[in-house]
Amino acid sequence: MKKLKEGFQFIGVSLVAAVALIILGIVFFGVTLWIMKVASDFFFGPGLEANWAVLSAAIMSIGAVVAGALEKK
Repeated sequence: MKKLKEGFQFIGVSLVAAVALIILGIVFFGVTLWIMKVASDFFFGPGLEANWAVLSAAIMSIGAVVAGALEKK
């Protein structure tokens, strides 16, 4: 019975952590997208299409998440 309780606790903690990481990833993507849009407007003037802004923010977000995951300790 104790192992079953520990198993449910592990699943619960894993689900909460997964949801938290997904939410943080979405927030990080939004902030990166905003930075890309502001920097593009500042340096190159208005005219950055939304598709290219989203693509560049996605690439930067993926790179940051992968780099953080592969960090050696």
